[in-house]
Amino acid sequence: MKRRKHRKEKLKMGDEMILAGKPKSQFYKLPFDKSTRTLRLNVLESHTELRAGNRPYYMVEKKVLSFKKGILTIRVKLENEPPVKVYLKVEYDHLLVSCNIDTDENYLGRYAYRTLRAMLWNEFHDFEKYYWPECFNEATGKTKYLQVICDRYGVDIRLKKEFKGFFRPDDYFLHISERKVLERKCANDGLATLNQNYLIGYCLANTDPVRFHSNHYPFLIPYSFTFNADNKTVKSFTGFLFEEDDSFEQSELSENQTKLNSICYQMKKIAKIQFTEYGDSDKRSVEIDDLNFSNKRKIFELFNKALPILSREPSTHYLFTYGMRNIQKRPMKKDMQVARFSGEVPRLNFLLSDKGDYYELKLRLKVKEKVLHFSEDRIAMFFICSSANPTVWYLLECETDSRVVLFFGRKNFKIQIPKGYYKEHFEAYIDEIKKQYELEIK
Repeated sequence: MKRRKHRKEKLKMGDEMILAGKPKSQFYKLPFDKSTRTLRLNVLESHTELRAGNRPYYMVEKKVLSFKKGILTIRVKLENEPPVKVYLKVEYDHLLVSCNIDTDENYLGRYAYRTLRAMLWNEFHDFEKYYWPECFNEATGKTKYLQVICDRYGVDIRLKKEFKGFFRPDDYFLHISERKVLERKCANDGLATLNQNYLIGYCLANTDPVRFHSNHYPFLIPYSFTFNADNKTVKSFTGFLFEEDDSFEQSELSENQTKLNSICYQMKKIAKIQFTEYGDSDKRSVEIDDLNFSNKRKIFELFNKALPILSREPSTHYLFTYGMRNIQKRPMKKDMQVARFSGEVPRLNFLLSDKGDYYELKLRLKVKEKVLHFSEDRIAMFFICSSANPTVWYLLECETDSRVVLFFGRKNFKIQIPKGYYKEHFEAYIDEIKKQYELEIK
């Protein structure tokens, strides 16, 4: 009977995860701040009566030896003592800590305490850098997701390029609000005829919206130009057209160009992004955020209104401005890229694929029921291109779609989620997506 009981205990222990040569249950637990991987000094010191003195970080020599199976192994040497090894493992809501001398599940030893106390020199430490659950093969210790470099400077942990969209529990994921799709008028077939005596085209001016110096949302701006002898290709751009500019005759414009110019001028007035300044109150910050969002929504509405006319214009271009300050006088020919604006409505389409030990969520677009992939460097907030034809721009169905595209675009349009925590930490996002978009499961 005793032998059978001993065998059961041995099997139970054999099933338990072994970390740095000892069962996981024998590591000491220290709780993090809620929904973070931050350990605070008051929490650490509430778990022990040990104290490190006035300058705890100067009296501890630390050298990172490895980061394997999610375990950070540190060589620690206290003054006039032989070196020891301290082990740290970052879990969802707590830190596991042990060493090769004295720390166990009931006692936080001196070496482990002094190591952590040295790391908490600012009264807290964020261990997010070492938080990689379900990333290591327990048998081999290898990881398909991460590139780990450990040298004399410490440890550098990076996602491999193909896993740029890797999702960990508590990582930010975009909340997809209800989509408000605007009615869009159909464009007439064929291109409008150019007035050969007064050539006007239209340019989509775009920049990076997250850079401080960029300072504007995408908008349309008219330009004047001259043709080469073939009357098909642009010889030179003679200048941007501004509302306050009186160098052209309104009578030379067609009815559609008059309407389009009016829309362009309305866009430019509200395209500049406002920023908070040093000393601004919280109330002022909220006001600026509300103004920016309101202007962004209005510009999308203006694009929706302009598209049926814009798609018929025979001369249209795209320009990456690097900031509103560069929209002056005449555009440089080398910077102006030929563009066409389609009247077709692109619809966002998600694909959830089983990749073995993880799921991959991919964002694609559909035009006329044909699935296309995004051109990653051809996104202008409300406008997107396909990789198959990066000169044709499509206006998204609604402003919400632009936020979805921007979020996924930063992750190469695909997100990877290990199966170990998919159901608990990610499935709710999939349910949210299904309410607003088409989702295919493979």
